[in-house]
Amino acid sequence: MACALTTNADHQSALKIQGAFRSHQARLKLKNQAVRQTHEKLEYSSEQTQAKLRDLFVKLINSSDLLSPSVTKLLQQAGLPVEEEELLRSTNPDNISVESSYQGPCIEGPITGNTLIDLIEAFRQGQVLHAKYVCKILHQARVILKSLPNFNRIVLSDVHHVLIIGDLHGQLADLLHIFNEVN
Repeated sequence: MACALTTNADHQSALKIQGAFRSHQARLKLKNQAVRQTHEKLEYSSEQTQAKLRDLFVKLINSSDLLSPSVTKLLQQAGLPVEEEELLRSTNPDNISVESSYQGPCIEGPITGNTLIDLIEAFRQGQVLHAKYVCKILHQARVILKSLPNFNRIVLSDVHHVLIIGDLHGQLADLLHIFNEVN
């Protein structure tokens, strides 16, 4: 009789172990499926982003040939390469129209520090910047950067720490974290 009880208890234990193992296997299978689906979605979204960027650049290249006065002034400077001239002409923000359905941030006039703060806040809220305003920022940045020297010497004797930032890979959340860290 004791042998039969032991066998029954062993049988029950074996069933519990098998159940736990099968449950673990099922959870593992679900986890692997979730990882695979997430990977596929990320890969697909990357392809969609690249397609959207390609479409944006095609739009920019096919925009009108009219030039704004600021771009005309830049193009009249001696030594401007033909490729650069074509790029400036094809990305002229004055020739890109904003659809009436556009709900994102608008940039009027020169870009200031307050403009950048407003843009960062809009990006935090998930708004998207229209191609016209992207081109406007890039054109103004180009003019400013061309006027600056390639190297800047800085003195670090009074600084307690230095923050070195590598490539952010387009991650706005990382950039916002850096801004919060350094005020």
